[in-house]
Amino acid sequence: MSSVLQPQASRLRRLSAQLARGDRPLFAMFRSVGTQVLIVVMNVATGIITARLLGAEGRGVYVAITLWPPLLAMLATAGLNSAVVFRMRRNPAAVDAVAGAALLLGFGWSALMIAAGAALLPLFMSGYSTTTIVFAQICLAAVLVNTTQIVVKQAFAGTGQYWFCNLTHLLPQLYHLLALIAIAVIATLTARDAALALYLSGAVAVLSVLPKFVRAIRPRILRIRDAAVRTELRELRSYSLRAAPAGLVTALILHSDRLVLIPLLTARELGFYAVAFSFSRVVQFVQPALQSIFLSHLAGQTDAAPRVHDTACRFLLASLSVACVVLWLAGEWLLGFAYGAEFAVAVDIFRLLVIEASLGVLAQVSVQLYLSRDRPGVVSAIQAGTLIVSLGMLLALVPHYGGLGAAVALLSAGAVRWLALIVGIRLILKLPLPRLYLNGEDWRYLRGRLRA
Repeated sequence: MSSVLQPQASRLRRLSAQLARGDRPLFAMFRSVGTQVLIVVMNVATGIITARLLGAEGRGVYVAITLWPPLLAMLATAGLNSAVVFRMRRNPAAVDAVAGAALLLGFGWSALMIAAGAALLPLFMSGYSTTTIVFAQICLAAVLVNTTQIVVKQAFAGTGQYWFCNLTHLLPQLYHLLALIAIAVIATLTARDAALALYLSGAVAVLSVLPKFVRAIRPRILRIRDAAVRTELRELRSYSLRAAPAGLVTALILHSDRLVLIPLLTARELGFYAVAFSFSRVVQFVQPALQSIFLSHLAGQTDAAPRVHDTACRFLLASLSVACVVLWLAGEWLLGFAYGAEFAVAVDIFRLLVIEASLGVLAQVSVQLYLSRDRPGVVSAIQAGTLIVSLGMLLALVPHYGGLGAAVALLSAGAVRWLALIVGIRLILKLPLPRLYLNGEDWRYLRGRLRA
């Protein structure tokens, strides 16, 4: 009996060691998903703390202040985030030049975004006090921090250092949670305190990973005249410009609801919507792994990419369907239990946004397939159409139905985007349409990947 169990125990130990190291794409994906589960838990915890201590109105003010740095950083790195991974995988001998060129491009675009944000904030936040608007403008300095974090994280992914990629994404949330707990213990938490905790935590997190980034990748950021850096500046700019429309539209899609809601809703109504929105994102815990590790894996191969994509779609669709049913049924109780009875009224918004978030995950899988086959322009076109649908419905529905109208608009736009990406696989990429249900072949394929 022991002779039979020994090989099984040895195999389990070997699998555990490989999973811990993340030295193969599938194991790296599993570990990244595990890391993202921790991040989701911490995000839920910070959301609970801010909602319970600030109330609906304070939570709304907090959202109005903190929306801008991550949005502007996404705009600054639109196309650049995927370009970094793509270039590092295609030209591994020049990762130092790629990293240096990416930081230079990121810093330049960040400066432009900060200037634009400072000018536009008073228009979007006209319903808030002057001191709140000025404070939000000062906090735009965090755009540089967020941009640096994105480039560093993608550089780690592009060089296969998935543990540090995960760590770069994990530390800001961890430090933010610890900072909120510390402030709540020693003082009365305000919206501005919570925002400062968020931004300072992000800066400390970036400083924590920079030494490893410099040692491992040695970015040539100060060698602009270097021929390799100039070459990578051209290559990154070329790829980024083609992928940028998709990145810009993605950023606007992700934030379009709050861009419309901030000037149209009171802070209290915005607070209810913000809690429902943030809680619905729990189903998106795999998305960062899809944006970095999944693209890194697909970009390194061509023949097997469709099979990997189709299998991932089927497993995700099955998992997300179960999650949506559970959260739909338990949503009201979960909102009241976690955030307080005051927020249970947002349950209808939450239920619609859970489905929308699930469609976003499925769409992100297919986006990586297009990017890995060097078709960022197709993604840009689909995303642009989605943004038009989203903004049109938001502007039509929010004035009459508030947060619920925003949820309907996002769900409709998300469905259009996912269906367009799926149809485009057949019409544009000339690949067979993916089967959307699991069967025995998928489980055999997964077992084979685990044993390989």
